[in-house]
Amino acid sequence: MGTLTAVPVLICGLANVVFDVSFAQPIARWWEANGGLLGVQEPRDLADRALRAFEVAGLGEPEYARHLRAQLLWQGGDLELVEIFADAFGPVDLDVVQLLGDLRQEGWHLVGVMNTNPWHERVWRERYADALRVFDRVLTSTDLRLRVPDPRFFGEALRQVPPAEYRLVVDDRPESVSAARAAGLDAHLFRGAVGMSAACESLAAPAL
Repeated sequence: MGTLTAVPVLICGLANVVFDVSFAQPIARWWEANGGLLGVQEPRDLADRALRAFEVAGLGEPEYARHLRAQLLWQGGDLELVEIFADAFGPVDLDVVQLLGDLRQEGWHLVGVMNTNPWHERVWRERYADALRVFDRVLTSTDLRLRVPDPRFFGEALRQVPPAEYRLVVDDRPESVSAARAAGLDAHLFRGAVGMSAACESLAAPAL
């Protein structure tokens, strides 16, 4: 193991890096529960202006529920609507969690970041509580009232971490990587734990 001359900071996307997130399962379940009728067909159809506002506390839960009902042509109740919406989370990448644990032992300050909303956040914070303990802090769009890929998100995140010589961002979305670079950070597209380790080594981190 090498020796670090400064405390490095890793800002790590959570969605599809630490754990899987997809709207495919909710869409399939809504379609079945709604009698084969649904106003959306693809996960990207849900990523509209209303969802973005919901993710930064610009739209309340009752307002977003009304929007989602209309968007889906939903005939069921609100409880089922929300329960299915929250069924978007899959397995943890154990290799990534192990790598993060190794980095923390080496002295890295770890920050998890994610665009999310109140319904989803209640689910993933509980479901992945064990994996999330590896992070020194977790910052979300609902916390910062900003969402990636706004470069200001990373500016706010940096204000909440120790000063560091090495500041690395790893995320699964190219637009997030571009935003981090626009904020002056060294950012890499996530391609698995091996690539993530290589990105850390590129900042003179210890070889893992």
